[in-house]
Amino acid sequence: MKIICIEILFIFIILTSEGCAEGKTIQNAYQAQIEYHLESLEIPLIKNIETEHFRGLDINEGIACIAGSKGTTIQYSFENSGLGPLQDSLGAQLHFRDAHSDLRYNMYMSIQKPSQLIKMHFDTTIIVFQNLDTSCFIDGIDFWSNGHGLLFGDPIQEEHFMFRTEDEGNTWRKITKTPSPIKNEAGFAASGTSVVCVGAGIGYIGWGGDEVRVFKTKDYGVNWEVQTTPMPTKQSGTGIYSMAFKDELNGVAVGGNWEFADCDSSKIYTKDGGDTWHLSNGIQGYRSCVTHVKENIYVSTGTNGTDISYNGGETWQLLDTIGFNAIQFNRGESDNIQGIGVGNYGLIKLLQLK
Repeated sequence: MKIICIEILFIFIILTSEGCAEGKTIQNAYQAQIEYHLESLEIPLIKNIETEHFRGLDINEGIACIAGSKGTTIQYSFENSGLGPLQDSLGAQLHFRDAHSDLRYNMYMSIQKPSQLIKMHFDTTIIVFQNLDTSCFIDGIDFWSNGHGLLFGDPIQEEHFMFRTEDEGNTWRKITKTPSPIKNEAGFAASGTSVVCVGAGIGYIGWGGDEVRVFKTKDYGVNWEVQTTPMPTKQSGTGIYSMAFKDELNGVAVGGNWEFADCDSSKIYTKDGGDTWHLSNGIQGYRSCVTHVKENIYVSTGTNGTDISYNGGETWQLLDTIGFNAIQFNRGESDNIQGIGVGNYGLIKLLQLK
């Protein structure tokens, strides 16, 4: 068990005007900032998963949904501090890269041929999407609160592979009004989080290629516009691996290149719904996942560490040298925030921001 020392840093700033003896007004300003630190703990009772890589992760209403590369799915309850049933009967023929948690069902995205979406409702397991094309590679799914959702994958035959649903993923319709792909454009399924559904019909999809672009919809995926970003493309396979939004306007995208963990300029942010994207300052490096914690706080993670931003992605600082494929936190009002980090070779950690 690894426990990292926790401390809370209070910064007091007192500004006092000059000439107090002359009766001038004294102005006192007080500012308190909590600097979070990361504590990572083992989750007990998870066995025989040392050869499995975990990337699928979603947390909803205190329940974490976890999915791995050999068909294993796990549920963890923050309230009960315990595991739900370990589901391994789906089999090694499934390779999960994304998961969606709902109080009534869970959905898992498998990239193994054929590409599939599997919906599990209590003891019922059904395939709600399947593509038999061997060139099909799906990258991520996400949903709005009203049951509308998006699914996307790498382009096929010079056409973007994008679908939408209006019934909680039971049926999917191909999106016909998609922007044209550019050379080498593709998505990334490192954590299944480069697609985001937020607010009332606002959605974002991040890409990589000869340019790093973002697609935005304002009508639940029917129509799309293209946004350019300043993220550089120095090698093939560079681009946006993950996105997270505080609301419809404020968001962060991270990525880089998984083969070059020490890459620079791997984080960008927007405060106007993607009309303009800006390069972030501070620690960089390849990052496979970013998540919004609360207020203007975001956490990103990747091969060589986990970072935190307190100002909406403008600047980043190292939170811990431990890195994950995916990370997410259980949102609440407390300053002690619990979450889950998952990675390769059976890595599953209970996390606490304190």
